[in-house]
Amino acid sequence: MVAAVKSESDTRFVAACVQFDVARGEPHANLARAERGLRQAAEAGATFCVLPEMWTTSFVSEWTSELEAASRDAEARVRALSAELGILVIGSAPHFEDGKVFNRAEVVDRGEVLGEYRKIHLFSPNAEHRIHEAGNEPLILDTRFGRVGVVICYDIRFPELIRYYFYEGVEILAVPAQWPEARAAHWRSLLTARAIENEIYVIGTNRTGTEPSLKSDDSLVFPGDSRIVDPMGSLLASGSGEEEPILAEVEPRKVRAMRRILPVAKDRRPEVYARIWKRAW
Repeated sequence: MVAAVKSESDTRFVAACVQFDVARGEPHANLARAERGLRQAAEAGATFCVLPEMWTTSFVSEWTSELEAASRDAEARVRALSAELGILVIGSAPHFEDGKVFNRAEVVDRGEVLGEYRKIHLFSPNAEHRIHEAGNEPLILDTRFGRVGVVICYDIRFPELIRYYFYEGVEILAVPAQWPEARAAHWRSLLTARAIENEIYVIGTNRTGTEPSLKSDDSLVFPGDSRIVDPMGSLLASGSGEEEPILAEVEPRKVRAMRRILPVAKDRRPEVYARIWKRAW
């Protein structure tokens, strides 16, 4: 496992989940909500902010050139806001390339794009695979806050991906999401499980509001319930259904302390895993 890289100050910082109601096909309204939440978070001392999944448009089955342009403009405005406020921002939005649409999370720190992650696991129960192309690569970034990994919503159900991040020394996992109330217990359990088993901070931002399913006329209710979980699995902060930032203090040194106390990386048995995985596959 690659050793975790020390952050700029190697001290505490404030992280924020900027949750809000993401209106389908309305980038201008969503930008206003995102900007309001980011400004509130920054005023409260946050320097590491996570927006919801598909925050510019939500999930849209048919795209127009006007909608594409408005989504790009909204992302550009958040990059400028990141520079103005001196904050890191992570949130997923549609990305258009060669006639394909990806659910892409962009990591921007103080106006600079550090990297992007394309959602690997598309949520077939809501027909996401019919409108988006799947990504194929994880994302790990050494930032001033520590080593950061990114996944999007449904990805959190796949421990193989997050375990790779653990092996590569990730300290903070960012999870933009649109997770419905019907499976809220899963959201809470999975965020906590990923934090405990990988000895990392998990910052999961979920949207609020309601929206029709892409697959049926059923209305999906989103509870907010954004969460910041520490490497022990302790809940540091959680949100309700209100549009407001959820904040908590993050201390990367706790990750390294946990990994010394419970040396999971040292005690693992890769030769056993390789044999049983070969048999399973």
